[in-house]
Amino acid sequence: MVIPDPVLLSIIVDTSAPITISAQIAEQIKLLIAIGELQPSNTLPTVTQLAKHLGVNHNTIAAVYNYLIESGYLIAQRGKGTFVADTQAVKNLVTYKQLYNLLGQAFNAASIIGLSPSEFGAAAYAQAVMLNRHQPAALKLVFVECLQHSTDVYKAIQAEIEEHLLFLELEDLKTKQPKALQELLAADLVITTAQHLWEVTQITESEQEVIGVDIKPDLQLLTQISSLHRNALVLLVCQEKSRSEEIKKMLQQAGVSHIKFEPLGLGQLQQNAQLLEQAEAVCVSKEAENYVRQYSSQLSRIMVFNFNLTETNMSVLKARLSAIQLAKSL
Repeated sequence: MVIPDPVLLSIIVDTSAPITISAQIAEQIKLLIAIGELQPSNTLPTVTQLAKHLGVNHNTIAAVYNYLIESGYLIAQRGKGTFVADTQAVKNLVTYKQLYNLLGQAFNAASIIGLSPSEFGAAAYAQAVMLNRHQPAALKLVFVECLQHSTDVYKAIQAEIEEHLLFLELEDLKTKQPKALQELLAADLVITTAQHLWEVTQITESEQEVIGVDIKPDLQLLTQISSLHRNALVLLVCQEKSRSEEIKKMLQQAGVSHIKFEPLGLGQLQQNAQLLEQAEAVCVSKEAENYVRQYSSQLSRIMVFNFNLTETNMSVLKARLSAIQLAKSL
């Protein structure tokens, strides 16, 4: 096997700079990745090669490589070398290219008035620290739901609000798990689904704000089910029967009243697999989809339960987030 030649790194070390040599090297390697001079699968010089090239101790380079490997930017393969990783961390770094371009423009302006790279770096750090002092503290937001069917709703809400959202299991709160209760009671805002709003409100402090978010079946799913003939048997399959019961309720509330729904948990379906052949259609949760597809001979009958967040609820939630953030910043 031919091992690719290592990429020569255009790195400069300044012993008079206000940051450590290790930080200088690490940040310059990240910069080279961000601007595309280093790309996934590119081979880096060995520790000895780079140490000799830069005139620094090889332990320094080893520490830099270890840091970048642990951070997900590089990957080491025994007997082959160190490479730029193909990870989410690297993909995220590439999105910083615009930031580096802005920094380049700022440095060009600083150079005109005579600032050195070290002085520019110190000035940029001082400005960042000063600006950060005036940034409002991040809101502490928690989402409370039952474990077995919370993941999709949690991800959908987090994507909508674009804020860090801590997930807490309702089961842990009901059994008064200390850590979960501590996180809940420290929250600036508690979010849950409408069906669990009352339960969660009973656990929180009286002054805490709790918002319930409604979820509704996807329009395409409703259209598929509504097109079935009257009294058609439709299996609703989730890991737990209680979740299937909730889906049945949502479909009926959406106006589907001509269908005979049979809510099942995976365990029940495993004991009565013949039901898959008797049903006109099978509506499954995402976590149950693979099992059902494995045992059903009529794959065209299977539909996945998808949902949408109610727009009105999300508008209220986003407005409350803005208001709470504003109040905290005053």
